[in-house]
Amino acid sequence: MMIKAENLTKRFGKLTALNSINLEIGEGFTLILGPNGGGKSTFLNLCAGIYKPTEGRIEVFGEEPWSNEKVKKRIGVSFDPPALPRHRTGLEWISYIAEFKGIEKSEIISVAKLFSVEPFLNRKIGEYSAGMLKRLSLSQAFLGSPDLVLLDEPLANLDLKGIKEITEILKGVVEDETNMVVVSHIWRPLIDVANRIVVIAAGKVVFDGEPEDILPKIGEI
Repeated sequence: MMIKAENLTKRFGKLTALNSINLEIGEGFTLILGPNGGGKSTFLNLCAGIYKPTEGRIEVFGEEPWSNEKVKKRIGVSFDPPALPRHRTGLEWISYIAEFKGIEKSEIISVAKLFSVEPFLNRKIGEYSAGMLKRLSLSQAFLGSPDLVLLDEPLANLDLKGIKEITEILKGVVEDETNMVVVSHIWRPLIDVANRIVVIAAGKVVFDGEPEDILPKIGEI
């Protein structure tokens, strides 16, 4: 089991973003759908160890991810909007991630080429367009072939050509048995990749199953 949530609750002041959810996610490509403010990105942040649960428990690889470097070195993350240091170059940032994870710097160029960000690596991140930021963020997520990749809106801020290109890349890494949990409003291009869909709305898991079973219910949320 990659991810296990038990009675997982996250509050921000008086706002309850996730309300006592129970969810297990295994290997493969899990697509998380739902309305804005439903708790999808909060769940992803909890999985990444960025947020600490208010109540309940979440485990990634059998361990709590909060302040857990061992877990964080095994996962790749890309959030939207990408929170990247504007004063650093793309190369400096990816090199920092590589050093943290103990990854050879030679892999930086490989992943940068995969996401077509190599020509921009020596530019300051503050000069990047929204699409370039997305590609750099995705590059950081897949650096070093992590055991689990968490993606928040991987197709956002891309033109139609970019959406098609990134979708094909994601299909390719899935075929290489990379495990992913993906939150996306632009979900139709990803349906063929997903082997499971989870729908989170109003802080609760409302649907969970295989795409062919869940898709007819999407209009109900």
